[in-house]
Amino acid sequence: MPKSTLWSRKGLGVVLSALAALLSVPAIAQVKTDQPPVVEGAKPVVMERATVHSPSVEGNLEGNSADRNVIVVLPPSYRADPTRRYPVVYALHGYWIGAEQWIQEIHMPQVAEGAFAKGVPEMIVVLPDSKTLHWGSVYSSSVTTGDFENFIARDVVSYIDGHYRTIPRREARGLVGHSMGGYGATRIGMKHADVFGALYVMSPGGLEARPIALPEPAQIAALQKLTTTEEVAAVEFPARGLLAMSSAWSPNPNKAPLYADLPFDAEGKPDEAVLKRWSANSPLAMLDQYVPNLRRYAAIGLEIGDKDRTADIEALHKRLLEYGIANDLEIYEGDHTNRLGFRFQDHVLPFFGKHLSAEVPPPPTTAETPGDKGSGPHPAVMEVDPSLSRHVIYRPADLAAFDGDKKLGIYVWGNGACSDDAASVRNHLLEIASHGYLVIASGFVGEELARVQAARGTPEPGAPPAMPTTTQDLVDGLDWALVQNALAGGKYRGRIDPEMTAASGFSCGGVQALGIATADPRVKALIVQNSGLFPAGATLRLPGMDLPKEALAKLSTPVLYIQGGPTDIAWVNGYDDFTRINHVPIALVGLPVGHGGTYFDPHGGAAAMIATDWLEWQLRGDEDAGRSFVGENCRVCVTPGWTIERKGF
Repeated sequence: MPKSTLWSRKGLGVVLSALAALLSVPAIAQVKTDQPPVVEGAKPVVMERATVHSPSVEGNLEGNSADRNVIVVLPPSYRADPTRRYPVVYALHGYWIGAEQWIQEIHMPQVAEGAFAKGVPEMIVVLPDSKTLHWGSVYSSSVTTGDFENFIARDVVSYIDGHYRTIPRREARGLVGHSMGGYGATRIGMKHADVFGALYVMSPGGLEARPIALPEPAQIAALQKLTTTEEVAAVEFPARGLLAMSSAWSPNPNKAPLYADLPFDAEGKPDEAVLKRWSANSPLAMLDQYVPNLRRYAAIGLEIGDKDRTADIEALHKRLLEYGIANDLEIYEGDHTNRLGFRFQDHVLPFFGKHLSAEVPPPPTTAETPGDKGSGPHPAVMEVDPSLSRHVIYRPADLAAFDGDKKLGIYVWGNGACSDDAASVRNHLLEIASHGYLVIASGFVGEELARVQAARGTPEPGAPPAMPTTTQDLVDGLDWALVQNALAGGKYRGRIDPEMTAASGFSCGGVQALGIATADPRVKALIVQNSGLFPAGATLRLPGMDLPKEALAKLSTPVLYIQGGPTDIAWVNGYDDFTRINHVPIALVGLPVGHGGTYFDPHGGAAAMIATDWLEWQLRGDEDAGRSFVGENCRVCVTPGWTIERKGF
């Protein structure tokens, strides 16, 4: 088809039809929907409201808050049976509304109570809020709107797994969405089959594009002339919906105040380059790239009312079948919204009750060091907790020892090479734990580590090395520990001192520790091991180690550098950090062992002993431990071959 026909004045062609499909008039505002009758004998659920901070949404150009509201529906038995774990369904709302309006449209919590009363296996239902400046994120990833795709797939899932008794594996997670949320469920479902195990799409918009009439020239010209945020915020529907999708699909960080490219110019002529960017966000266009992911789902359900736009979802159904991907499409009697409550109670939740696994897997096998449980007064163990799926825990075996005045400190750890091998320096971590610390290391162990690394594969020749963990993993570990301290019935309840929090890491993990310590005031002590920040202009800058030197000025806690002496490849960077830090107490200890440190020595060797003394001094106020670092005859000072430099004590 000639371009002049494809982009005719009669329509925008490929993707402006998404405006009609995503933002159809019945879904614009809060609507009254048919309510199912109350099911006799239904037991009450509990609805909680939480605020989830989303690193994925942080820093967006529209100013959408990174602190997002989330509604959590807990099944009737949740409080009565504190040992039971549950599958989770994540439900995505449509355009214009937020989570609070969404629960009214689907009649939550009544529909959950009704479904469970009718025999649907109990599950947790999570409804995150993704409303933005332009009334909808479109569940996409954009510097303008924010990365709402990973807000759902990572941030919300991590928060729920860390705060509730979930079954933290993909086979026990379902994803469903309606209208714009149906688009989001399709898009996120395609890309994140490693997170979710069953998928349900309700009346989706934006799956495919069809020509629609252009706005009036005056409306187009008015959008092009917007100059202030206030003017942008005053735009009315349907132009506001056009701004929502432009922000999500054609962001432009250099074009304030919209920070987006519109799909036509001031004269109303379609902009082919922008429209191609929109097309790239069509799930039907993306489907071919994600066939292996879609084949992983236990089941895919599709539905739409017969008075709604059915062509797109029928096309999705057909395309999936062409690839041999089983899916069920139901076209029921109804329009875009009127039957939502009935559908959720009698179709959506039963679908997930049938296809989500309620089996709680045993912890993966762990690689133990025979006989090494640390040399401290509290013999330590290494374990995996199902509520913290991307971490490994090292802790004293006898937690009852911390029921009195002595409490557990927290030690979050970043691995060398930003690896996800959480047992790589287990001797060191067991030693720290044996002195009364809850140690949380990023990554996996045993069979799970082997599975994750095999799935990641080998990088292509010449490609940068993979960095499977980030500073956010340290933050997630700390968040989890503080939640556990307050969790009724949990084994850590009241046994942790939130004021005794330290961050540490080796090499790339040391940069992660600096990353959390320079941004999170909860960190009260810092140990950087065989590490340091690269200066500006350094020829060797590795992914995951790009924290700038300027960040050191944000340190607000005493810091200890443990380096491997001049033969340590991190010595120059670490020593340069030391010279720059003059506003907090700092010590730099040199051990003549090179970059490999003493991590693999029994009980973690000399470095673990030094780190333990620093923790005991800084977090527990143990002045005897402090003698390792201060005074003319400090223990580090008088040990042959060891060096120490200090400032600020």
